[in-house]
Amino acid sequence: MRRREQDRITRMESDYEKRKQVAEFNLRREERLRAAEEPTAKKRLKRQKKKQRKKEKRAKPSGGGEEEPNSGVPNRVEESSDDDEGSDYEGDDKFKQCT
Repeated sequence: MRRREQDRITRMESDYEKRKQVAEFNLRREERLRAAEEPTAKKRLKRQKKKQRKKEKRAKPSGGGEEEPNSGVPNRVEESSDDDEGSDYEGDDKFKQCT
């Protein structure tokens, strides 16, 4: 009877230790996850803001109608000069016609 009681107590103690270790592990794990989530959330917010600014920037010119969508690219047809007639390169005229 005494040996059986000792075995029961030993099992209870080992079970308690296992539960305690699991609880400590989960606590440390949650802390690590939380610590890792903070910079991730900060970067996520930064990316979302950048994406939103980019979206607003694209929507603004098309909504206003004042600015052409290709305003960043110079129009080569408008930059014609009188010197083009004597050009050695035959592709100049074709290039201007294409753009």
